[in-house]
Amino acid sequence: MSDYIVKIIPKDPFYKVSDVTLRLAKSFLQMRVRCDFIEVGVSETPVFVDCGENLDKISCPECGAKLDPEWWGEAMDQAAECGFTSLKTEMPCCKRLMSLNDLDYDFLCGFASALISIFNPVEYIDDKMLEAIENILGIPVRRIEAHI
Repeated sequence: MSDYIVKIIPKDPFYKVSDVTLRLAKSFLQMRVRCDFIEVGVSETPVFVDCGENLDKISCPECGAKLDPEWWGEAMDQAAECGFTSLKTEMPCCKRLMSLNDLDYDFLCGFASALISIFNPVEYIDDKMLEAIENILGIPVRRIEAHI
């Protein structure tokens, strides 16, 4: 049986959330969401937060061209060489300079220095719940839905 994980990340991949603030968000969620468990974590530099088996395609946000997975893998390798301290890459389609964080991932993915993972929630983590998390963290967030 696969797991369903709702991952909540800051929209800004470089934003540093304090451990105290993350623990507050975790406590809030533990009181309001029925799930297997909740994990929180921080990292010095952004890490890629994926949607697991949900990922269908990746497209250019500028021109809409579908991106070759091999190109994307190479762009990720280049960004990894500098520890993801820069996410900028030149698009193969339109030659625009873009952030790997801003590509059109279908399902949504992103990069983050802080992560809240909710394992197998019983109810949908809706926009109202995300707004409450944004208020606790003090920043806009993204919801990434993963099946692993």
